[in-house]
Amino acid sequence: MTTFTNKDDAEKIRKLLGLNGDESQRDKYYCVSDALIALMHFCDHIKEGDEFNHDFETHLEAAREGYASNIYDEKGHKYG
Repeated sequence: MTTFTNKDDAEKIRKLLGLNGDESQRDKYYCVSDALIALMHFCDHIKEGDEFNHDFETHLEAAREGYASNIYDEKGHKYG
């Protein structure tokens, strides 16, 4: 079984979002801040009734906690 690392996750997101600094590719994102802006717009315009995806700040805080846990685990510790 292959282990999926934090580095693998970073490469996956780079490929998925196209974070390559090429402004000519309209179907990709130029940089991380552009992807975050798009996610903010997504949260603003999500269908009413989708309680899970409407609040960007809640997701940002959850992401910070998850990131801290990933980094902690990567160093061989248990989080919590």
